[in-house]
Amino acid sequence: MMLTAPPTFSQDNPGFDAETRWQFDAGAVVAFGEDDEAEFLADAETRLDWEAITLEGRRWGFVLAGRAERDPSRAGWGGRVGQCPAGQADCADDGAGNALRGVTSGLQAGVDESFDDFRGALTQAYGFAHFGYGEVRLGYGDGAARLDAVAPPTSFRLSRADNGRVDLTGLSASRTFNYASGQSPKLVFRSIALGQTRTIGSFRGSLSYTPTVDGCGVDVCDYQDGLAGVSVPQIEDVLELGGLYEIQRGETDVSFSIGYATGSAEPAGPALTDLQVLDAGLRFDRNGWSGGVRWLHSNNATDGDYEALSASLAREQGDWLYALEWAGFSDNTVHADGQTLQLGASKLLGDHWLAGLGLQYAERDEARVTPAGRRAETVDSTTFFIELGWRY
Repeated sequence: MMLTAPPTFSQDNPGFDAETRWQFDAGAVVAFGEDDEAEFLADAETRLDWEAITLEGRRWGFVLAGRAERDPSRAGWGGRVGQCPAGQADCADDGAGNALRGVTSGLQAGVDESFDDFRGALTQAYGFAHFGYGEVRLGYGDGAARLDAVAPPTSFRLSRADNGRVDLTGLSASRTFNYASGQSPKLVFRSIALGQTRTIGSFRGSLSYTPTVDGCGVDVCDYQDGLAGVSVPQIEDVLELGGLYEIQRGETDVSFSIGYATGSAEPAGPALTDLQVLDAGLRFDRNGWSGGVRWLHSNNATDGDYEALSASLAREQGDWLYALEWAGFSDNTVHADGQTLQLGASKLLGDHWLAGLGLQYAERDEARVTPAGRRAETVDSTTFFIELGWRY
């Protein structure tokens, strides 16, 4: 059972060998923190696929997708963490008196910033064509490192310890998925699966090129908004590689993915460097049990690395799915690290609804500058939440 993939709506067009598919996902979370006040978070995503087949049997078409959310805690996985102004103690400095923002983490510790509660973005807009050896895509969408990334199990679509679509506590900063190129326009090649899953296993490889990473959406932001006192490089010429290996032995399915991305940072500076990101994921499924781990390491395009690790274990019983999740991160650019622990249970209701409840605990060590120098301050939060999701 895939909790994130109930049946979708499809429509065949008679008289023309083409198919149109439309999908809509919506979810809402009510979170109760330690202040006993309820926080309402929401996320909605829609996707349109149009596909045709040539007389030679080649598939081609286009995909359009967009997403909107309400999440006051962050925009594009970023924001201020702690208080470590440039030039004080050993706080990150671009050499011109500005604080540094990590490209991968999106975090900075120099100046105050705020975000709108609501935001939306075009997440996919590409054309594709299938050939005998694979698929070519051109337009907005995921890069090769993100395309076939293996994800550990989770009970929910929105609330997660790793890469959550919404931030329940305002403290989560663990993300093991590789968004080096965001959804910026790119050229992608994705090979067919080679091999046999039930024998030696199958392998699929991907390659992509993104000229410029730009735009500030829901999952990613280039932060080229001119926030005074903060420096972040523009990432260009992003080359990505991705690989997915899958094998089935009896009742056990195992999948492994790896991704790598590199891009040039402009303008060059003493505290900036070209971006390099490496990630990997492993998952197993057997007799209602599933588990997995993910890892990501990035140089953040600064002189302070970002690293994240996550693991989860889930049990499926009938329409119920129970999951225990953990994720941790460390960001040397802003001298912060933290972890998130989540326990949750969800249930499928019919073909289109998903409901569940859970408990999430998050803590983070943040940098604070005092007359005696930089010190670490621990902040934490525990949240009980209820999530409801719907797909059409």
